[in-house]
Amino acid sequence: MSVFPLGIRFFLVLVSLFFLPPEYRFYLIPGAGVYLLLQALLFLFGARYLREAVFFWLGRALDFGFILGLIGLTGGAESPFIFFIFLPSLETAFSGNRLRTDLTSLVALLGLFYFFFRSEHPGLRHWLQFFVYVGALGVTGFLALKLSSLRSELSRQEDIRRNLLDSLSAGLVFLDRNMRILSWNPRAREILPGLEKGVPLSRVVGSEIRPNSSRGEMRQGGIILGYSLFPIRRNSEILGWGFLFQDITEVREKEEKLREAQRLASLGSMAAGLIHEIKNPLATISGGIEFLRERLGNPPDLAPILEVISRESERLNRLVTNFLFFARPERGETEIFSPRELMEEILKADPAFFSRVRLERDLPPGRVRANREQWRQIWENLLRNAVEAALEGPSPRVKVRGFFEDHYFVFRVEDSGPGIPEEVRSRLFDPFFTTKARGTGLGLAVVYRIVENLKGELKYFSGPEGGTVFEVRIPGVKVES
Repeated sequence: MSVFPLGIRFFLVLVSLFFLPPEYRFYLIPGAGVYLLLQALLFLFGARYLREAVFFWLGRALDFGFILGLIGLTGGAESPFIFFIFLPSLETAFSGNRLRTDLTSLVALLGLFYFFFRSEHPGLRHWLQFFVYVGALGVTGFLALKLSSLRSELSRQEDIRRNLLDSLSAGLVFLDRNMRILSWNPRAREILPGLEKGVPLSRVVGSEIRPNSSRGEMRQGGIILGYSLFPIRRNSEILGWGFLFQDITEVREKEEKLREAQRLASLGSMAAGLIHEIKNPLATISGGIEFLRERLGNPPDLAPILEVISRESERLNRLVTNFLFFARPERGETEIFSPRELMEEILKADPAFFSRVRLERDLPPGRVRANREQWRQIWENLLRNAVEAALEGPSPRVKVRGFFEDHYFVFRVEDSGPGIPEEVRSRLFDPFFTTKARGTGLGLAVVYRIVENLKGELKYFSGPEGGTVFEVRIPGVKVES
């Protein structure tokens, strides 16, 4: 029972007391007071402590008790309050429960029968009045049930509509004919927090959207929105507009990555042949330098020149190798090797460069099965980057650590350099981007590409007080005995 039916009961009691003949008020006023008190107590505590069926039938028993008593005291079938007997059935019919409606109607019918046929020989007038009331009872009950059914259907349709709008992954805004906002679904408010009723849509999205532009894209803050504007019609009349939109930033980013991958694949195919042609002359140059050193005995006047040619040849070889790994980071064949031996091999390849800093290393013993050449590219590029960064600080130091964690091999390089400036962090892994005078801008880009190809993780930490840590996590590494 809601507050509204309780208020109706109170009003009907007041009306009945007002029209009641004075000689009956002495009897009815206490009864009406008790009835209203019991109904109030039932309203306050019944739903909390009683089962729903008990709560319902107890309320109907109080209703029928008061109504039958009122009709009986005021003339029975001739009572001006005889129509009150329909009210419990009518209220029950509005609830939509057909069984309860039938039972309360049966009680009302028995009450009518009692009042009309108390005399032993009822006349024709009694029969006519009885059937008129019975017909009225049936019609009102039927209409109330029909109205309740329609109300339930409308409520169900409204729930479906609301749940549909709430479940949409896209935002939906309803506009009037003048493109002013009327309402929206929850997702729309998440994407566009500035939505406000009565405000023109153009003020919220920051750009003019005309009714003839049915589809399009626009930038809203840091996201890309794809939208569709469609009319809401009734027959041929346009009642308003629907503005359907969705955050397509991730879709566009994936498309851009796909285009980049296609460009890199084409570049890789071209680079493979080009690098092969470059590496052959480089190998010839390196071999020629070694031949001259052995043949001429490394003369003092030619030694510096030969050293420069050898160093620059090695630098060019490293550049084209990095470029090849960046363009075509294929997984390749795996082999068994020792991480410690690989590190020593990298350091011995260019001792003059790596000896410029204090290098601490902590690598696990044992052997792993992985792509040795890819690991070498990752480690060497991170080490060279760390050494170059550390040399910019007062006490150059580089710390290398490797360890196994779950199914990952973690390789961590820490330097004592000045740290990474905030303005360059977003471009840190872009190819050919460098802040160093002699840098190629490929080292970290190669590391990123190889780690990405291995389905690994590459993270870095750079504090405001200096120092940077790069951490690579490579999955699926098998430890060999």
